Amino acid sequence: MSSIRPRCRTRDIKPMQRPSTVQRNSGSQMFGSTLASIFKAPKYHCALKSTLGSPEFAVTRLQSGPRPTEKAPVYPKDNALLVCVSLTPTAVDQWRALYGGREVGVSKSIAFATTALDLRCSMEMWVRGPFDYLHYYLSDSLLKSVASENEIATPSDLRAVFFVEDLVVAQLTRSILSQVRHGEPLDKLELDQAAMLLGAHVLQRYCGATRAARSPRSGLQTWQRLQAEEVLRARLDGNISIKEMATACSLSPSHFARGFRRTFGTSVHQYLIRLRLEKVKALLTGTTKKLSEIAPLAGFCDQAALSRAFSRAEQETPSRWRRRNASN
Repeated sequence: MSSIRPRCRTRDIKPMQRPSTVQRNSGSQMFGSTLASIFKAPKYHCALKSTLGSPEFAVTRLQSGPRPTEKAPVYPKDNALLVCVSLTPTAVDQWRALYGGREVGVSKSIAFATTALDLRCSMEMWVRGPFDYLHYYLSDSLLKSVASENEIATPSDLRAVFFVEDLVVAQLTRSILSQVRHGEPLDKLELDQAAMLLGAHVLQRYCGATRAARSPRSGLQTWQRLQAEEVLRARLDGNISIKEMATACSLSPSHFARGFRRTFGTSVHQYLIRLRLEKVKALLTGTTKKLSEIAPLAGFCDQAALSRAFSRAEQETPSRWRRRNASN
């Protein structure tokens, strides 16, 4: 099975006006502008992870106001799976489809309801607004890599589901929604972790794959722990992939991610946030720099992102924390 190569990059596509047509060339894939065209969504936001120009994983948010029921253009077929999360409850009469020749619709009208479908299967769809969806695109090459790295058996065909409750997908979506909502870019680490977690979950829950039994493993060795910390401190902007960090520690991506969590008690991205906040505190107490100057030095995209992360962790604003610690 193929593995994810280290030369990964992310691209952030800003909200755009409604696209007029769906691209019909062979390169059309179900994320970004192509997905927005299918849904005729006036607003979309997309972040993607690609390997040497070939997209493997993408997160696209689509939003639309009230509008009558319309038949959407046919999906372009692709060797990939699509997982859609309805961020707000979808009424039974708001969405229906013919999937592989059978009628399907809304199973549960709840927030964070999950739909999983195979893009190799034909589908006709009817949609009514308003809606607010977050779509995850998972390529076949990514799923094969996740299966190999996590010692998951070769999966069978996807068991498609429509608007069901899935607590794992819901929690993953909540964890990244704050950044997507505020237009903050999703960095490589966060996209990597989301792709690994979602890929493994989809394979086991919806594709009937099973994880091979394995003996417990320890955490990172001392040199690997120090190496991982140094790499993260040098790349506080998160512009590095799990694969690159794993290579630096002479491990596979999945073994590195598991070993990191056992060693540090948290995920790589959450530990990165912790290091960013340490840098912020050092600059708040050791300099007179403004928050707008501190944000990029600590790896945040802007002052607002810094303030949100700091307030969540410390239960107070950076300015108040600075005043309280000024004499310490």
